Amino acid sequence: MLNDQINYDIDLVKAILGPIVFFDLFEYPLTAFEIWNYLEKNIALEKIYFILEQLVASSNLINEKNGFYFLVGREEIVTIRQKRYNYSCTKIKIAKKFSYLFSLMPFVKVVAVANFIGDHNLKEEGDIDFFIITASRRIWLSRLFCTGLAKLLNRRPTAQKKKDRICLSFYVSEDHLNIFDLASFDQTIYLYYYLRGLMPIYNQNNIYSRFLIVNHVLSGNVVTDYSRHWLMIDWLEILAKNFQLKIMPLNLRQAINNSEGVYVSDSVLKFHLNDKRRYFTEKFNYNFNAILQKIN
Repeated sequence: MLNDQINYDIDLVKAILGPIVFFDLFEYPLTAFEIWNYLEKNIALEKIYFILEQLVASSNLINEKNGFYFLVGREEIVTIRQKRYNYSCTKIKIAKKFSYLFSLMPFVKVVAVANFIGDHNLKEEGDIDFFIITASRRIWLSRLFCTGLAKLLNRRPTAQKKKDRICLSFYVSEDHLNIFDLASFDQTIYLYYYLRGLMPIYNQNNIYSRFLIVNHVLSGNVVTDYSRHWLMIDWLEILAKNFQLKIMPLNLRQAINNSEGVYVSDSVLKFHLNDKRRYFTEKFNYNFNAILQKIN
């Protein structure tokens, strides 16, 4: 139980602990500024600092080291975060090179590095995940170009080799920017942090801002301005779709729209066979509820 002599805003304490508990799942301690940045409440940064320091001094919930806050007993993740920063810098350099190549396809509108659960928080042995936004009705042509190029350059991940390989498993078109319909109601906590962890590298006509607005990360109005369509290119899009479905591995074809991680349409292509969103959501809820029992 928290020290009863300290006057806590219990709702704010819970809000502050939420990001700390979530990022602990990814071995990532947070600074006070990062915690403040993830909060939806309009709270002064100074108040966040004050409550964090009070929690460190008066509870057995969190500790602090070198300006990073983490759950009690998890001091080692400070070192892990520092090491992964260097790994991530190397991977981002690779990602920028491929983003430039992908941007040569005129139907590719946005290229972002994905699965940054925490800034520069990529494992050394991991691959590089991309999130790509394409022109409407051009998602199959865009995927054919990007995956074909990565395959030609021998940079696609395999079961034996994933380090620094290019993983192209999530595309949406500009007529399907809102991706909340791809998450079940109990997975929105994961999506909340996923959206804020994207790192856009290529952004044509500021479409990425529209994407953030419709997904409630930014406030503002969305002006729809879809690309023009040509009959010949529509025909090529159909050919690209049929070709890719034909050569698609059997395990992916069987999982299409039959699993949480694999979804295929003419506006969304999502190929996450090993989808861990539900696992992380359930783990977060369990750990967070355990924390709440200590402060109630």
